Amino acid sequence: LEGLLGDSADHHAQELQSLKAAHAKIEAAHGKHAKDLEGLRALHSHHASVGERLDYIEKSIGDSADAHAAEVEKLRAAHAKHAAALDKHAKDAGAALSAHATVNERIV
Repeated sequence: LEGLLGDSADHHAQELQSLKAAHAKIEAAHGKHAKDLEGLRALHSHHASVGERLDYIEKSIGDSADAHAAEVEKLRAAHAKHAAALDKHAKDAGAALSAHATVNERIV
């Protein structure tokens, strides 16, 4: 009976040692994964989220569009000013030409 119990105790001791080794291996792997996860969290904290990136792009495009619209408005105002000056010049030139006599009118 002692032989059977001794063999059983040896067998249980071997199984227990095997389980302890497997547990130690799993703990080591878990520690590595936990360390990797912390590294990923640290990297993630340095990156802008998709929403933040989209907000930045929309702001940049909006600012560019606003600046473009303001520049177009300035060009339209300058064009209107030049068109008014051209009309005035055309009227002044027409009035000046109507006041001049032709050569035939001066001779006669």
